[in-house]
Amino acid sequence: MSSEKPLILDFAQTDATKLILPRPAILSSHGAKWEGIHVEYHRQPPPHQCPEHCFQQHSIGLILNSVTVTGILNGKHYGSEPWQSGQIFIGAAGTDFQSSAVEEPEFMAIALEPTDFDKTVDESTNSNLIEIIPHWKISDPLIHGIGWALKTELESGGLNGTLYVDTLKNALSMHILHRYSAQKPHRRDFDNGLEPVKLQIVINYINDYLNRDLHLAELANLVQISPYYFSRLFKQLIGVTPHQYVTQCRIEKAKQLLKRRDLSITYISEQVGFHDQSHFSKTFCKIVGVTPKKYRDSL
Repeated sequence: MSSEKPLILDFAQTDATKLILPRPAILSSHGAKWEGIHVEYHRQPPPHQCPEHCFQQHSIGLILNSVTVTGILNGKHYGSEPWQSGQIFIGAAGTDFQSSAVEEPEFMAIALEPTDFDKTVDESTNSNLIEIIPHWKISDPLIHGIGWALKTELESGGLNGTLYVDTLKNALSMHILHRYSAQKPHRRDFDNGLEPVKLQIVINYINDYLNRDLHLAELANLVQISPYYFSRLFKQLIGVTPHQYVTQCRIEKAKQLLKRRDLSITYISEQVGFHDQSHFSKTFCKIVGVTPKKYRDSL
């Protein structure tokens, strides 16, 4: 490792990776309404060399092609060796990192805000004692799958919405805690964790604000439960995830609004929280079995 201090980068800042990468990101979550997670998709020119740096966030690098990589992670040197699509490295906030690649690397950079991470896992462990252990060149199908889902969401322009991204982020955070933390989380008893009165508060809130981009933390705060456990308790009681439930509510409200022929389908899609009419029509058809227009014509 160089005697010089590594660059300290804040992934939350737009174009922060320009300081270490020659090409800008092809896809980026900057500008989206995602909270607590930042995602970029890159293809960098060969030979690729990334100078020593560290992020203020917990970071994951997910390789998406076959490439030969040399690296340093927290002072430990890793010689040149082939990586395959799906292999990753993980480092906690402040972990020093440096790499070089012979071929053109295609990868995703995922960063989790430490404060958000702590809020997600605080009911599983003492967040002050969390130590994420750095890992280099490992395979993890769950992280690979979440990475691809986030990439697809970026490619779509965020069609599935913030609740969907929050669900992926929370699943990723808890997986890192369980598999890559030095401290073993305790099991939580879910009994009576979300009483009917509290559940009704959440349901009323959802129906009052269907036209908005709702966040999981926003709903969880209503009942003073961490987002991860709120999501699990909600699914136990309702049978579907908060994201799925909100989608169902949006479609049900859309069915009611479609009875009013003075309202355009574009207007209705916006009123129920879809900012893309095409996505609204596809989601409506998937759930109801017909397009909004055909549904209205059948009334």
